[in-house]
Amino acid sequence: MISKDINKRFISFEGIDFSGKSTQIKLLKSYLEKEGQSVFILREPGGTDISERIRAILLDKEHIKMNARAEMLLFSAARVQLTEEKIIPLLKKGSFVIADRFVDSTSAYQGYGRELEQETIDHVNQFATFGILPGITFYLKISPQDAFQRRIDSGQEADRLESAGLEFYNKVYEGYENIAKNDPDRFSVLDATQVKDEIHRQIKERINTL
Repeated sequence: MISKDINKRFISFEGIDFSGKSTQIKLLKSYLEKEGQSVFILREPGGTDISERIRAILLDKEHIKMNARAEMLLFSAARVQLTEEKIIPLLKKGSFVIADRFVDSTSAYQGYGRELEQETIDHVNQFATFGILPGITFYLKISPQDAFQRRIDSGQEADRLESAGLEFYNKVYEGYENIAKNDPDRFSVLDATQVKDEIHRQIKERINTL
């Protein structure tokens, strides 16, 4: 089991797609490395050979008939591999681990978005992660409408989940709001419409309280 002290070096970023997570993760990695820390970025789903293969299945637009339960279990299967192969060993070595999504994504996307039973998801999340939670979770808050506009402006083709539509993402947004509200000690809620340097400043401020 990971101790609470080690757990503080496990940081996750959450938010709907195009909230700016990737940008802030890179900035935080650079900052921590300048402070002399060993830092690893891991993405979900992905991060291991098996998890990356599962990712390809999950995001493939041809799999439009994927059942919501199958989707949830595939995300969890990828998470098991990532947690055992990468997260636990890196934390035990003293590294910082920054996760681009973790269990809260499953709660928001499959729990609220797909309307699966949250209690079941909580049990599966606990099982899939060996009981590990990030010490800090940064939630980059942006409205689904603004996020959709960012995707359009980027010119990037949407994957299967990004193509789910505004109604789905409104539910996911509501999910994140409730999840963050129910765990204020772990969550830092950040306005993702701010300029990136200001968001980074707020993240550094929170990190420096560790």
